[in-house]
Amino acid sequence: MPAVTGEHLLRLGGSDWSIWKQSVLRSAGFPAAEVDRLSNVELASAADRSATGEGSREDYQAAYERATAQLSEQIRHIARDPAFREAVAWQNRALIADCVDKAAAGEPRNVRGRNHESTIASYWQRYCVKNDTIGFFGPVGWAHWSADDAATHVTPGPDLLARRTTYFEVWAVDAVAHALEQDPQLLPWLPPRRVSSFDLVGRTLHRSSRPPVQLTEAEAELIDLCDGVRTAREIADDFLWSGHPEFRTEQDVFDQLVTLRERGLLHLGLEVAVSAHPERELIERLDRVGDPVVRREVLDRVGRLLDARDAVAAVAGDEAKLVVALEHAAGVFEEIAGVQAARRPGQTYAGRTILYEDTVRDVDVRLGATVLDALAPPLALLLQSARWFVAEVTREYRTIFDDAYEAVRARTGDTPPSLAAVVAAATPQLAFSLRELPRPVARVAAELQRRWQEILAPSVDTPSHRVRAEDIEDRVAELFAAPEPAWAAAVHHAPDLMIAADGPEAVARGEFLLVLGELHLASNTVESRLFVEQHEDPSWLFRADEADHGDRRIYLSSPKHWQATNSRTYPPSALLSPRYTYWSLHPDAGGTPGKPLPAARLVVERTDGRLAVRTRDGVRRFDLLEVVGELLSAATVNGFKPLPTAAHRPRIAIDRLVLARESWTLDATDLRWASIKKEPDRFLAARAWRAELGLPERAFYKVPVEDKPVFVDFTSLVLVNLFAKAVRRTAEARQTTFTVSEMLPDVGQTWLTDGHGAGYTTEVRIVAVDPAAGANSTDPRTGRGE
Repeated sequence: MPAVTGEHLLRLGGSDWSIWKQSVLRSAGFPAAEVDRLSNVELASAADRSATGEGSREDYQAAYERATAQLSEQIRHIARDPAFREAVAWQNRALIADCVDKAAAGEPRNVRGRNHESTIASYWQRYCVKNDTIGFFGPVGWAHWSADDAATHVTPGPDLLARRTTYFEVWAVDAVAHALEQDPQLLPWLPPRRVSSFDLVGRTLHRSSRPPVQLTEAEAELIDLCDGVRTAREIADDFLWSGHPEFRTEQDVFDQLVTLRERGLLHLGLEVAVSAHPERELIERLDRVGDPVVRREVLDRVGRLLDARDAVAAVAGDEAKLVVALEHAAGVFEEIAGVQAARRPGQTYAGRTILYEDTVRDVDVRLGATVLDALAPPLALLLQSARWFVAEVTREYRTIFDDAYEAVRARTGDTPPSLAAVVAAATPQLAFSLRELPRPVARVAAELQRRWQEILAPSVDTPSHRVRAEDIEDRVAELFAAPEPAWAAAVHHAPDLMIAADGPEAVARGEFLLVLGELHLASNTVESRLFVEQHEDPSWLFRADEADHGDRRIYLSSPKHWQATNSRTYPPSALLSPRYTYWSLHPDAGGTPGKPLPAARLVVERTDGRLAVRTRDGVRRFDLLEVVGELLSAATVNGFKPLPTAAHRPRIAIDRLVLARESWTLDATDLRWASIKKEPDRFLAARAWRAELGLPERAFYKVPVEDKPVFVDFTSLVLVNLFAKAVRRTAEARQTTFTVSEMLPDVGQTWLTDGHGAGYTTEVRIVAVDPAAGANSTDPRTGRGE
């Protein structure tokens, strides 16, 4: 099949795959070399000499005393660093007084002092070497690909940031809205709306996951009038003319609306949709309050919160004023909303606080043909296996949904059964976490690894293994033959690319090594709001996404109660077109640019041997997997790990693209050195253990008790302490194995620079496009994928 064409695309070499011409640039916000402030080569050398007998224990002890003094001094300097303090204030402002201030003042290395030291070091390593996109310490950038210019150009501006913006988390605006709507004076001005997942047919209200409700004629007519636009007063004015004598006054209608809300049959409030600026929707609704006194009162309360937000934004760059401003904003919020100004402590992607900041890096990056040509052949092979992965997941879930369909029919006798019931029956096979794949996806992942192992045939006895793309392309085509993707979102994959090079000039000269980070399957992760909002022209992203999907995409509206739903990341997508079809499964879903089909209107039936979803009236019909595609993408996105772990796995590359770093898989219960009580003895043993295994000085470790990899420098006393603590926690966990991987690119292999020449770790998030993209421009009435 010929590659899809479009102004937003570049062909990936001679393959049928394409990539978007623009990619996200994810980077750390502090120079990579700054992490070396935590290291001490003298201490590491003294430990190594002591272990081999070349140096005395007394010499080592003396080096240890000097190292602890130097470490304490470095921790004090870091704790006093205004940028570090500002970053911590954004993430956990209580730490400023509880930890950072104490370290900045200087404190003994007793138990408390070492705990503060470890906390500061943990934040510092993340800010220096992790490509997290958050605030000014993880700014968003954009890279433009060119097939016409061979060279790569990096042009930093005079400042680190070109733009910074302070936003409200949507949960905070919802909390304020809920508090305001308790005022009975606002009731006439609230906009009632139907539950998006319910379907009203005559006097029967079908509910997505519960039995239908038989309504009175008046209740049905009243619910039918609720469109989410007109206020309760406007609806009452219409309804009082409908001829129901039991409703004589406006208050009678208001009371009935409140009763229907209490029964869970409609929404009556000020809740807003997930968006970058949810407060604007709240203000628009409050502007419609007809009573000028009430309107002024509620707008003044919201205005106080907006002023507090603006005060936070105004002190960006001044950590002392920022702490005060954040505390003031939290106080104003708690006074107005009546709830705490934080939620879900310690959870990842939780949108924990009421405000967040996103920023844009001040740099222009042009990635030229030299990089693109080196990337294209190996990446195309990996993408072919990604397409195969999606096809195998398709087969798995067709069987699972077939079984779920038959189980629901057998249990309920419904013919046809509801879509909600079939999805509920399949949900246990869709469940996943950041640490664990769904069982069907895990099975496919294991087979993916087996096939890549067969193709690459790496030896465990060498530090590196490299094959040529042209030597394996026929075998890849044979083992990973696959049909078109079965659902719309699966035409996209999002690989993260790193470039190991000694500066931007080296990249321009072609002196680099490419490194694959994660490859996100069946998803365009650039559709997260944190990226879209920081693009200079978001409409470019909308047009690109829409061109790839046509009219095909069917999108499940994201409910607010999902833990993953927040203001910054997917879900919900920030690239939704009115051309897509939407459906709603949960009562608290909404915020789509098109009216969603309620799940209560959708049933499942078998047509020509395959499950299809249709509306109860038969007017619309879709392939089942197209309808549940967003659920399948969420289950699949983290499944691409082409090589299995091993006691030792070499660095594996195809041409100049490293698809697996050298790594070691270990059992935490074997690392007895991690439990040694005395710090100097523990560090000495850690150095000996590192040497015995041949580990690099700098690495990342991934333990089952943490969601993300953590950096370790084995010349750093404090980072080894953090590593030992993670090992001890893992030894006590249900799963005791963990992985250590080489740091590649290393600290000195950075090509993204600022205006002062300092280098930053970075990765380029690419949107890769399947050849089938854009092929379907009408409603998806037939299935794909087999």
